[in-house]
Amino acid sequence: MRIIDGQNFLTTGDLGAYVKRSPATIAQWCKYSDRLAENGKERLIPEPLVINGQRLFTSEQALVVKEFAESKKYGKMAKFNRKRLGKRGEDIEIRMKARDKEQEQMQEEKKEKELEVALAKVNRAVDFKDRFKRLKKK
Repeated sequence: MRIIDGQNFLTTGDLGAYVKRSPATIAQWCKYSDRLAENGKERLIPEPLVINGQRLFTSEQALVVKEFAESKKYGKMAKFNRKRLGKRGEDIEIRMKARDKEQEQMQEEKKEKELEVALAKVNRAVDFKDRFKRLKKK
């Protein structure tokens, strides 16, 4: 914690401990928010005060960051991180697309199996109805 002009500020390390994320994660959120702000979009987290390259957050900003950390959906920053990683990010993107295709195939196969099971139950029910018909005629 830093005190500047009588006001308390949290560093990225302090903020990371508060929201249970690493300081590197907080820094990435800041970078991504900066890029969003440059493009005219809304920031993910509030803009920190930067002094000598150190990001400092007020307690109000810390509460907003904590709320964001708790509500953040998985994959929200995936595109940003893959672009930042360069060649490695492209490889990850290719693997993720292949995995998505495999999952789609598995889901289709699962649906087909469920349909087969449902049809098999219907076919058995029809067989039993035919058996009972003969018993009633006697």
